Amino acid sequence: MKKRFGDEACIEYVDTGDEATRARHSAVVSAIHEQGLLYPVTFIDGEPVYDGAVSYPAILRGIETKLAERT
Repeated sequence: MKKRFGDEACIEYVDTGDEATRARHSAVVSAIHEQGLLYPVTFIDGEPVYDGAVSYPAILRGIETKLAERT
């Protein structure tokens, strides 16, 4: 990601299987349950954009779209 986006994008992996992590990210976990999303869930800028699987191409497209919207 760094090679493609440099410092424009920050990737964070959050494992909600850990109780302490769930507590630190309770708003995200609540949003997942309230919206009926399936794990794993990809968030970009705090918004869920992909759930039920991890898709590297979808993540790249989502980041590219967000970065394009900022310019």
